[in-house]
Amino acid sequence: MATPFSLSLVVPVHNDAEGLTRLLRQAEAFGVFQALVVCDDASTPPCRPADLGFDEAALGITYLRSEICRGAGHARNQGLAAVATEHVLFFDADDLLTEALVDLIADLEGLAFDFCLFRHIDSRERAKGHPGPMPVDQGYWEAAGLAQTAPTRLNRAQQVRMTTIAAYPWNKIYRTGFLRDHGIRCTEIPVHNDIELHWSSFLLAERIYASNALCCEHFVHTGGGRLTNRRGVERLEVFQALAPLHQTLAQSPLGPEVLWPLAQFEVGLCGWILTVLDTIHHAAFLQRARVFFLTQYDSETLALIASRAPRVVRDMMALLRREADVWETALDTAQDREAQP
Repeated sequence: MATPFSLSLVVPVHNDAEGLTRLLRQAEAFGVFQALVVCDDASTPPCRPADLGFDEAALGITYLRSEICRGAGHARNQGLAAVATEHVLFFDADDLLTEALVDLIADLEGLAFDFCLFRHIDSRERAKGHPGPMPVDQGYWEAAGLAQTAPTRLNRAQQVRMTTIAAYPWNKIYRTGFLRDHGIRCTEIPVHNDIELHWSSFLLAERIYASNALCCEHFVHTGGGRLTNRRGVERLEVFQALAPLHQTLAQSPLGPEVLWPLAQFEVGLCGWILTVLDTIHHAAFLQRARVFFLTQYDSETLALIASRAPRVVRDMMALLRREADVWETALDTAQDREAQP
C-alpha cells in the first residue's frame, strides 16, 4: 500500500553560507519539503540557518553540527539519522533545485518505490549551450529508453543499465525506510563517499522509478579545493567504498547480471583516478588496486564477466600491469641517479 508522500531535504554544508542561503530560499519558495536538515561540517563561522535570516521553526529546519571536519559522507549519514519523513533527498549546498522537481514530487504521490531517479543539469553542459547531463550519462538514459517525464518503473534490464550512471547522491528521491532497512549509507571518507550509497541502492532496490525531468543543476568547479579537484592521498581510500559493494552484491536481486557493470565501473573509476592523482601517489594507488581486484575477482567471476563483457576483463588486466610499469620506471630513475657523478 502506498504511504503518504512526505519529503525531507538533507544538506551537508562546509563554509558555504552563500550557497546554503540560496538553496534554502529555493526550498522555502517551492514548499514541497516537510523538513530541512542542515548538517554543518565544522564550518568557520558556523552556517546556522537562523544566523542567515531563516526562521528554523517555521521552515521545519533541523540544524546539526560537527565540531571537527568529517566530510560530506558523515554529514549525510548524520542527516539521514535525523529524518522523520517517509522520503528523503540529499542535496549539495552549492547546487540548485529546478521547478521540474515540484512536478515530479506531485507525480510521485501515491507511488510505492525504493527510490526515484531523475536527470540533472551539469554546469559544464549548460556552459556549452545544451543544459543536461554529461554526454556519457545522457547516453545511458537514451540507451535505456527513458524519455518520459512522468515517473516510469524500471524493468530489470533498465535497472542493470542505469547502475553505471555517475554515482551522485542528489539525483534520487529515496524512501527513508528502504535506506534504513538495508543499512545503506555513505562511506565516511574524504572523497568518493557517495559511491556506496549509489551502488547499494541499485543493487538492493526492488522498485525503482525514473523521470527524464531535469530536477536540479549541479555545479562543477574546475579549480580550488572542491572534492572534484582533489589530487592527494585521500583518493587511495576509494577502496573502502568499493569493497562493501561486493558483499552487497551477494544479496542483490539482480544477481550475476550486475557483475560486469560493477567491474566496468570500478576499472573505469581507477583509470580516472590515475588521471587526476598526483604522480607521487601512483605506485601506492596501483598497489592497493591490485590487492582489491585480486581479492574481489576470482577466476570463475572473471570468466563470467568475460562471457558478457570481455573488454572489461582486458581493461582490468591492463590496469594491474600498470603497477609493474610504475615500479620499473621508478627503478630506472633511481639507477640513473646513482650513475650520475
